[in-house]
Amino acid sequence: MNKKAIKPRTSDLGDRALGLLLDSRRLFYFQQVARMKSFTAAEAALDITQSTLSRQIQLLEEDIGDTLLLRTGRGVELTSAGKLFLAQADQILHSMAKAREQIQLAKSRTSGRVAVAASRPFTTHFFPSILARFAHAFPDVDITVFEASSGQVHQYLADSAVDLAVVLHNPNSNLIQTKPLLQEELFLVTRADQEIAKERNVRRADLTRLPLLLPAASHGTRYILDRYFDEGGVRPHAQVRLDSVSLMTAMIASDAFCAILPVSACAAELDAGDFVAVPLRPKLTRTLYLAWRRERAQSPAAKNLAEFVYQIVESEVLKKLSLKVHAVKANP
Repeated sequence: MNKKAIKPRTSDLGDRALGLLLDSRRLFYFQQVARMKSFTAAEAALDITQSTLSRQIQLLEEDIGDTLLLRTGRGVELTSAGKLFLAQADQILHSMAKAREQIQLAKSRTSGRVAVAASRPFTTHFFPSILARFAHAFPDVDITVFEASSGQVHQYLADSAVDLAVVLHNPNSNLIQTKPLLQEELFLVTRADQEIAKERNVRRADLTRLPLLLPAASHGTRYILDRYFDEGGVRPHAQVRLDSVSLMTAMIASDAFCAILPVSACAAELDAGDFVAVPLRPKLTRTLYLAWRRERAQSPAAKNLAEFVYQIVESEVLKKLSLKVHAVKANP
């Protein structure tokens, strides 16, 4: 017995979809033919056969229930329905393109979290500008900044607690990747009323007779100073060792102590004339590096923050650090 074929049953919603929805590719084909007023020109531009193009337009007209294009000896012309439909097709295709563009933008938009560690005075002078500009450019990124001693900064980096760190020397480690960021000169900083403040410069050997404050941590400036002393065969005695720039400046201000610092570490005191920065002979400089763990893949947020750090250090903020410190002695 022959069974009568049973037509698949569709839902009311499915019927509405079939009656309302249009194939976007057919819309695009129609738009191109209508704009170029030629199947031949559209065929060449779209790189499809004319028979395929004609078939897609025919199917679109069936979906619409009206004729959209009329063939003429010179190409094609829009019917009244075609003119109305072209305006709608332009809007639909534009909205679809805009939607895809917004999705791609959202996918590429930097978001997430980034953490960075640095010690003073770098944070004081650079980070206000870095953070303000970065937060404006990347509103979807949360930033955490750890201001710490040089030893703590290295520890943050070693423990992978931060994505980036500003360090004061290039660590001899295969685990850490670095890039030079800034070079600055170090001076003997003392209170303006001290006898050593009258000198045009201070020789390395003379440091042994001064009440010198030295860093406590073995990283950063302490490492640089130890090398400087070893190269000159001198070993200054430091009764007090500490790892706080603010505490160093406070002790210089309150007593006869002096310390080896960059001018940016005590800019306010130098500008006020309370401190004097005396050049060292031979000259001593330190290089700051931006560092990150080599095996830790940098996120887009971390990469963008690194770029901001480099740009701002090299830009006008760096120029502003050319402090008008009249107390810094001229070279002899």
